[in-house]
Amino acid sequence: MKRLFATLVLLLGLAPLAVAADLQAELVAVEKSDWTAWGKKDAAVVKKIATVDAVSIIAGVAPAIGRDAIIKETTTHTCEMKSFAIQNPKLRKLGADVAVLTYTATQDTTCDGKKLPAKLFSTAIYVQQKGKWMKTQYQETPID
Repeated sequence: MKRLFATLVLLLGLAPLAVAADLQAELVAVEKSDWTAWGKKDAAVVKKIATVDAVSIIAGVAPAIGRDAIIKETTTHTCEMKSFAIQNPKLRKLGADVAVLTYTATQDTTCDGKKLPAKLFSTAIYVQQKGKWMKTQYQETPID
């Protein structure tokens, strides 16, 4: 009986870690789709994942405030993205409805003949609205 109790306590203690790992994987997938969409100038992902008052600060590109501005920037930028990668993602839940995803990103992107920073530290803040995780803030900081 003690062994069963100890096993249950252990499993219940690990359950939040599994949920966090699932959420991290989900949000990393959203970030990858967002990066891909930006490179292809496809605003459909932004329409789906950004809050109305979202803010996007991309290194080397003017900040965009509000989903409509982010959509406009996504569809009209003059950049060419050849590749990108996301590494070392880390998720922190700040509450039941707020999550912060940080990661290192590498990219090969050029805008108007000028290379954007090749290595970035990225922070994406998500809020849960109507049961769905929505991006409300994105910030890049060059680290090379």
